[in-house]
Amino acid sequence: MTKKNRHKIRRPANLSLKRKPVSSRLTMPFFALLGVTLIGAAIFFNFLAPNETQSSIDWSVQGITTRHEYQYEDIKDDGEFADPQQEDQELPEAYALREPEITRMSDTIKSGDTPSTLLGGHLGLPEIYSLCNESKDFYPLDNLRAGQPWTMIYSNKALIGLEYEIDSNERLVVSLTDSGYEFRREAIPYEMETKTVSGVVESSLFGAVTTAGENEELALRLGNVFAYDVDFTRDLRTGDSFKVIIEKKSREGKFVGYGQLAAASFTNQGQTYYAYQYTDKKGNTAYYDEKGRPLRKAFLKSPLPFTRISSGYSMSRMHPILKYRRPHQGIDYAAPTGTPISTVADGIIAQVGSNKSQGRFVRVIHSNGYETIYNHMSKFAKVSKKGAKVKQGATIGYVGSTGYATGPHLDFRMRQNGKLINPLKLKTMPAEPIASKEMPAFKAVVAAYKAQLEEPVQSAKLEQAPAFNP
Repeated sequence: MTKKNRHKIRRPANLSLKRKPVSSRLTMPFFALLGVTLIGAAIFFNFLAPNETQSSIDWSVQGITTRHEYQYEDIKDDGEFADPQQEDQELPEAYALREPEITRMSDTIKSGDTPSTLLGGHLGLPEIYSLCNESKDFYPLDNLRAGQPWTMIYSNKALIGLEYEIDSNERLVVSLTDSGYEFRREAIPYEMETKTVSGVVESSLFGAVTTAGENEELALRLGNVFAYDVDFTRDLRTGDSFKVIIEKKSREGKFVGYGQLAAASFTNQGQTYYAYQYTDKKGNTAYYDEKGRPLRKAFLKSPLPFTRISSGYSMSRMHPILKYRRPHQGIDYAAPTGTPISTVADGIIAQVGSNKSQGRFVRVIHSNGYETIYNHMSKFAKVSKKGAKVKQGATIGYVGSTGYATGPHLDFRMRQNGKLINPLKLKTMPAEPIASKEMPAFKAVVAAYKAQLEEPVQSAKLEQAPAFNP
C-alpha cells in the first residue's frame, strides 16, 4: 500500500477521535435535564392527586369536600360500606352527623298578650286560628293568664314547639310538625326534697317561719292544719313552737314552693298538737292526731286565721258610727282590705247581697241548724252565688269596709236554729276517726315521723335569722 493510501485509511479513525469530546459534552446535560423532568413530573402529579399522596392535616376545604365525596361513593344504598374494612373507619370530623341546634326562649305572659301577638312573627293568622281551635281539647290558648311562663322552642331558627304553664303543677306542650300540631298536658318536673323545719314564736307564726329561713307559705300551711285546735288570733303566745316535715320543691336549683306536708307538731301554751297526713283505702286524705282522731272539725276556729279581734260579742256596745249602745252579736276581725274570708264549715250559700248597715255580705247555711254571716266585704268571690255549695275553708269574699264600718274588718256572726250565738263559745264536733281496719297502716305512718316530731325545738333569735331568698 502506498504512503498516500495509508493516509486515506486513517482519516475515518481521526474523524472518530475528534467526535469523542463532543459526545462527552452532551451526555451530562441530557441526563441532568431528564432528572429535572422526572422530578417535576412527580411533583406535578402529586398535586393533581392529593388524595393518594398528601397528609389529611394539609387538606384544603376543597380537598375535604373531595375526600367526603370519595368516601361516600363507597357506601351502598342500604347504608353499608361496600368495603367491609371501611365499616369501622370514622368519618372526618367535618362530616360527622350533627344534631340540630335547639334554642328555648322563655318569658312570662304580659297583660294583653294573645296567641296572635305572641306568634304573629312565626305563623300566619290561619295557622294561629287552627292552632287555637285544636288546642281546646287540651287547654284553650285563649285563656292565657298574665304572669304564667311561656316558652317558644326553635330548631335552627325555625319554630318547632311551644310550652305554656297552666298552673304550678301542669303545662301544655305543643309540637309543630309537618303533619300538623301535637298537644299534650304533662306534669311540671320538680326536684323534691323532704326537710324537717322547726321554729319558736317570738311575736307571730309568720315571724317564726321566716326566722327559720322559710317562706311565709309554710305559715299558712301550718295555720290551715291546726286551725281546728288553735285560734291563731287569740291563742298564740311567745315561746310557742312548731316542727314540720315537708317536701320542698325546687326547679333548676331555685326554690319554688312546698309539696306534701307529711307530719307536724305545734305546741301552744304548753299543749302539743300533732298532725299526721294519711290517705285511706278509698283515696281520702286528711290529717289525724297520733290516736287516729281527725283534726278536721265541723267548724273552723275562725274565718280569718291570722288577724286580731277588734270587737267581741256583746249585748251592749257603743256603736262607733251611730253613737249609741246596742247589741253587737258577732265578732269583728280587723284585717287589711282584700284579705280572703273563708267559710268555717261545709254549706250552701243562701244569700249574697248588700245593704246600708251590713254592706256586702254572704250568708251560708250549714247542717244541724247552723248558719254563718260574713259582713262588710269589699267584694265577693266567684263562688259566691245563691245556691252554690261550698266546702269548709273555701274563699267566699274579701275583707272590706262597706256598710257601717269605720275601717276594713270582717263582722262574723253565727246562728243556731235561728238564734244568734257567740261563735267563740261554740264547741266543735270532730269528724269520724280512722276505721279500725285502717289502724295498722296509720300506726306505721305515725311511727315513721313521731321520733322526729318529738325532738326538742331549738330557738332561733330573730336578729340571727338568715335572709330568705327563694
